[in-house]
Amino acid sequence: MSVKNIIIFFLVGVIVILGGILVFSNIQNNSGPKPRILVSEEEWDFGKVTRGEKPTHIFVVKNGGEGDLIIEGVKESCPCIEASISTNRIKPGESAELKVSYDTTDYVGKDEKHLHIYSNDPQVPDKWISLYVETEVLQTPNLTPNLTPNLTPNLQD
Repeated sequence: MSVKNIIIFFLVGVIVILGGILVFSNIQNNSGPKPRILVSEEEWDFGKVTRGEKPTHIFVVKNGGEGDLIIEGVKESCPCIEASISTNRIKPGESAELKVSYDTTDYVGKDEKHLHIYSNDPQVPDKWISLYVETEVLQTPNLTPNLTPNLTPNLQD
């Protein structure tokens, strides 16, 4: 057997082995119960708030599939968003609460941010939630006292 034939035989063997691994892993990924992430709202408008407020909303994350839903992470698009989920493993048919707060301290006007929920849902591994807010600056009244004395004489007798 020549060196050329050995190399060809070796390459064919490697290709067959890699193909088998890919087919086997694909079969494993497509079998068994799958989770399905469902979120109570895919967008939320906090409405008009005063600058510095931290409005909060609780989203319900439900597993509408047949396998356990694993929340691998929640990523905010801005440090002004805080999010926490009550559990990272959601059994089929069960739900978890996702609490989201929006810190408006550094914002004025209309703003839009996003929240990503990463999970093992094979159809939607990155679930988006859009968040909206309109921050207003309150006009503070001028409360400086008038300390100028009244020098007009009282002409009533």
